Amino acid sequence: MEKIKNPAVIANTAIVILEIIGTAISFRNGLNVLIWYTVQSNILAFTASLCWLIAHFSGDGKIPQWVKLMRYCAAVCLSVTFLVVVTILVPMAVPYGMVGDVLYKGPQIYHHILCPIISFISFAFLEQNSDIKKIYACIAAVPTFLYGTVMMLLNVLRVVEGPYPFLMVYEQPWFMSVIWYVLIIGIAYTIALVTGKIVRKRN
Repeated sequence: MEKIKNPAVIANTAIVILEIIGTAISFRNGLNVLIWYTVQSNILAFTASLCWLIAHFSGDGKIPQWVKLMRYCAAVCLSVTFLVVVTILVPMAVPYGMVGDVLYKGPQIYHHILCPIISFISFAFLEQNSDIKKIYACIAAVPTFLYGTVMMLLNVLRVVEGPYPFLMVYEQPWFMSVIWYVLIIGIAYTIALVTGKIVRKRN
């Protein structure tokens, strides 16, 4: 019973449930939605929280290090999603009257707001992550680095377009593409550093 009452259990269970709902709504538009960083990061969050719950209720309940790192990556990726949405995509959407479509309509309420907030709070304040070292921030930023690098390359090769405005290399000066790339990767790494610092200070 104590395992069930654990606040981290409640948070990770909420993440799993909300991710199922949000991702199911997203997939109504077909598997092409997998091209979006938001969808990929939320699937990672679902997987990480599910693994966390399985580990918590298995054996002695000790969470393996690889599961903690998955949760770290997921928390960082969802935080990147949240910050990019509220600071970049929402302002871009204002002139077109599409704030709701970007922020809270359809799966966005789950993928852009609820899951990122719950995931960050759970990892930073509820889960036992005392062994998260500073160097792990590099690992937590890897998914964002890989996505940005691959998608930028695919845009250069004209295999895909976007899907985010700042990835459209042929719609802006080359140096703006470089600035956006460095900015997004920098945001991910900074979030990873801050999150790790909060965890270590709390423990």
